[in-house]
Amino acid sequence: MAGACSKSESEAVAGAPNAPAAAQKTAAQRTSATSYPKIAIDTDAGLFWFEPRRCSVGPDADSGVLSFSMEGAGQSPDGQAVYVTLEDEDDNPEQGLEMRINVGTDQPFKTPEIVWIANDAVAHGLRIPAAKPVIEGQRITIDGLVFTRGGHERLTAKAAIQIDCSRRK
Repeated sequence: MAGACSKSESEAVAGAPNAPAAAQKTAAQRTSATSYPKIAIDTDAGLFWFEPRRCSVGPDADSGVLSFSMEGAGQSPDGQAVYVTLEDEDDNPEQGLEMRINVGTDQPFKTPEIVWIANDAVAHGLRIPAAKPVIEGQRITIDGLVFTRGGHERLTAKAAIQIDCSRRK
């Protein structure tokens, strides 16, 4: 009678020296995955948060202009999945940042149910000042973000958003 272990048993002992190579590789990938501290977006509708899987601040390779970008999955105030993206327009320093909160998905490139957008065009359309990021090393602070959905609904950040791309968990 031959014995076999189930997939869950092999994963449970993936760190063991005699574990299958694939299980050891999967365990190594989990422990080496880069993650950054959660980022809170406190709004008048409640607290959104996301955990960046990518977070970068630095000069653009082509223009040399300081730029930033990040993205990651999180949650809306009512518990729905969100995928947040944030980037600045590095090829046009006069153009500001763009932040999107995609509600209903926790994956990039998936069509969300709801999209909240904050950028210069939104600010102009709402006749409010555009949010300007303050960059200090690998830290970014963004104050005064106002999002819109379809140009008619408004979501206002109640506090500055603090991002630290230098800290990894």
